[in-house]
Amino acid sequence: MGRKPSLTLELDNHTADAGLETRIEAFLDIVSAYRRLTKQQKGLQMPKAFTESRVMIRNGIPMVSTSDGKTIPMTDPRVCMLFPSMGNLASESITAIFRGSGYHAKAHPPSDEAVLKIGRANTSCKECLPLILTTGTLLNYIRNEKKDDEILVYFMPTGSGPCRFGQYAIFMEDLIRRLKIPNVAVMSLTSDNSYLGLGNGFQKKGWWSVLISDAMEDIRSVLLANAIDPDNAMQIFGEEWHHILTQMETGEYSLIRDRLKKTALRLSGIPLKKPVNQIPTIALVGEIFVRRDHLSRQFITETLAEKGFATICSPIAEWMRYSDYTVKKGLSNYTLNLKGKIGFLIKELHMGHYEKDIKSILSKSGLVHAEPLNIETVIRNAVPFISSDLAGEAILTVGSALTEVVTHACGVISIGPFGCMPNRLSEAILSRAMNRDVKLATDPKNPFLKAVLTEVEDLPFLAIESDGSPFPQLINAKLETFCLRAKRLHGRMMDVKKLA
Repeated sequence: MGRKPSLTLELDNHTADAGLETRIEAFLDIVSAYRRLTKQQKGLQMPKAFTESRVMIRNGIPMVSTSDGKTIPMTDPRVCMLFPSMGNLASESITAIFRGSGYHAKAHPPSDEAVLKIGRANTSCKECLPLILTTGTLLNYIRNEKKDDEILVYFMPTGSGPCRFGQYAIFMEDLIRRLKIPNVAVMSLTSDNSYLGLGNGFQKKGWWSVLISDAMEDIRSVLLANAIDPDNAMQIFGEEWHHILTQMETGEYSLIRDRLKKTALRLSGIPLKKPVNQIPTIALVGEIFVRRDHLSRQFITETLAEKGFATICSPIAEWMRYSDYTVKKGLSNYTLNLKGKIGFLIKELHMGHYEKDIKSILSKSGLVHAEPLNIETVIRNAVPFISSDLAGEAILTVGSALTEVVTHACGVISIGPFGCMPNRLSEAILSRAMNRDVKLATDPKNPFLKAVLTEVEDLPFLAIESDGSPFPQLINAKLETFCLRAKRLHGRMMDVKKLA
C-alpha cells in the first residue's frame, strides 16, 4: 500500500454500529485529503529508488548482492551472518559450525524486554511471539551493533506451511523493503535449495550441533535443579560449553568427540544433592521456538529448578527427525527418485550413528540418558487422537507428551505462543488424553506403568500460552497446583521402583 490510506475493520456480534460508522467516516476524510494532496503534489515526494540485498547461488558459491549493485561472496569479511536466539545453546552451536566453514557468523544474545518492545513496535502485535522477537532481534542489531560498511545476512529458516517456517522469511524481506534498510538480506536454508550451496558436509555438521546443544540443554537443567552449588555448576558448565564451541569450529568430528569425553568426565564430578534417577522431571513440549527461548518461556526452567524439578525440553532434533519422517511417508511435497531414496537412507543411517555416539559419550556424565529419539513411537502414540496426515507441531506435542509422562517424566507442560493454532489443538487433545487409560494404551504390557497407575487417574498436565510478558497470577497459581500433583506422581514412581 505504500503511503496510500487503508482501513482494517474487525467485526463480531458485539461490535457497535456507531463505532464502525465513525471509523469509516474518518477513513473517508483521510482519503479525500490524500486525493487533494496528490492533485496539488504537496506533502508527497517521489520515493527514492531502493535496491534490496539478496542471497543467491552463483556457480555453486553462496553470494550476496549489496544495495549498490555489487555481488560479493558470503565469506567476504564485510558480510556478517546473524542468527536470532532460540536459546543460547542452539544458536551458538550452529553459529560455530558456520564460523568453521569460513563465514563471519554471530549469535544474537537471548531476547530481552528491549528486543520485545522493538518487535512489537514494528509488527501488528497479532502475529505469534516468535515472529515478534525475531523481528525485534534484527532491528535491534541494525540500530545498535551493525557497522556502516557491514553487509548483514539474517538467518531465518523456511519451509512449507502457514506458520513460522513458511512465512517468517517473507515477512522479514517485506520489512526490509518497507523500511528501506540497505545491505540487509535474509537467508533461508532448506534441503530444497541444497542448503544454499554449503555442501553435503554442512548438513552433517549441523546435525552434530543440534544433538550436542539438545543434550547440553538437558544437562544444564539437571544441574540447576540438583547441584549442591548451582552457581559453581553453571560456571563449570559455561567453561565446558566454550571448549565445545571451540572444537565445533574445527569441523573435525574426532576433535569434537574427544572434547565431549572430557566435558562428560568433568561434569560427572559436580557434587549432586541426590542420584539423577531420583530427581522429579518435567517434560516441556510445545512450539519449538517458545519452548527453547528463555524470555518466551519466562525462565520456567529456572523456576521449576528452584522447586526441585529438572525440566527436559523436547529436542530440536525431534523436528528434524519428523521432517525426514514426512518425506519418507510421502506426507510432504518433496518427492524422491530412486537415487534420492538411496541417499536418504544413507543419511538416516549416518544420523542414527551420530545420535547414538554423541548421546552415549555425554551420558557418561550421569546427567543425561543415552536413549535415542524414536520418532515412530512419538507418532504412533499421537495417531489415535490426531491424523498423521495433519503435518506440523501439534502431532509432535501430543505424541511427545504421551510418550514421556510416567515413562520418564512426572508431569508435562505444553507451552506455545498466544493464539497459536497447533498449540491450542494439542492442548484440547491433551486436556482429555492425559489419563491412566490412554497412557496404558501406549505400552499395555509394561508392568511399571501398570503398577504406578493403579492409584492414579489423571496425569499432571499444564498448558501455557506466552506473549513474552510475565505469566499472569492465574498461570502461576496453576503452576503451583501442577507441581504438587507432579511431586505426588513422582513419589508414586519412586515407590514402585523400590518395590521392583
